[in-house]
Amino acid sequence: MRSHEMTIALEVLDLRSLDIDDLPAWRPSSPADVYLTIELEIGEVGVSGGHVFQLLVATPQGVRAHHQGKALQAYTSMRKRGTSFDIDALLVVDRYDWACVHAALLQRVASCERSTWAESLDCLRAKFFWQYEGVEYR
Repeated sequence: MRSHEMTIALEVLDLRSLDIDDLPAWRPSSPADVYLTIELEIGEVGVSGGHVFQLLVATPQGVRAHHQGKALQAYTSMRKRGTSFDIDALLVVDRYDWACVHAALLQRVASCERSTWAESLDCLRAKFFWQYEGVEYR
């Protein structure tokens, strides 16, 4: 049981999409056909700065319609860069609903809270694409 161990608290400092200006207000024309990249800046509570991670949010129909061609190539190349991690940076939802997506993202981040930033980062790197993946980082 880990409950008595100290864990660092993670926070989402910024959440944005390169495709949509106002994520919370955005309503897709078809909530069943969504495929978008979300960028999250995640840091440790009380520590300045954060790291940028990306994740694909898609519906099953969105995956079928768009998870090929350029988008899939980008996803595949991001996965290849993360050679030491099996990256699962895809959140599939039945229908796009921002409140549900937002809650799932926060839950995914919270699930990576560990006793050190390095351990938390390892977990985040498995659940998101990391800005430094495949880059020599110190």
